[in-house]
Amino acid sequence: MKNFKSFLESKDEYDNEGSMAKTQLRTMIDAAQALHDMLEDDENMPEWVQGKITKATDYIDTARDYMESQEKETGQVDEGSETWEAGYKRRVVKTTKPEHKEDGKNWRIKGKDRPNISIKLYKEKPSQAEFNKQMRRVAGHEFGG
Repeated sequence: MKNFKSFLESKDEYDNEGSMAKTQLRTMIDAAQALHDMLEDDENMPEWVQGKITKATDYIDTARDYMESQEKETGQVDEGSETWEAGYKRRVVKTTKPEHKEDGKNWRIKGKDRPNISIKLYKEKPSQAEFNKQMRRVAGHEFGG
């Protein structure tokens, strides 16, 4: 059985879309982060803006789910990748820095390639779902964004 990458390479209609998609995703990450930083939790906004955010979330979530299912079907996994669960076990650690503890933070998610960097600090140990959420948030930064 062909893997997904060789299937894509064998089709004339697929020609370096990965590069274009990565550029678009970096733009999306930048725009989403800027929009996120502009908003307050209790902020009101027009319904059409809420609708655009909902639609964009649905579209990108669906695309990700499709690509993940294709990787699972073909067994294509990047060398050196780890499961979300393994990442959680390896990267969610108790903090040792006094300045974190002074602020009441006892746990941190450490960076992938730079473990001295903290992705986020927590008072209580974060859940697997929180870890997954933070990894998606920083994906653009850690994976070339």
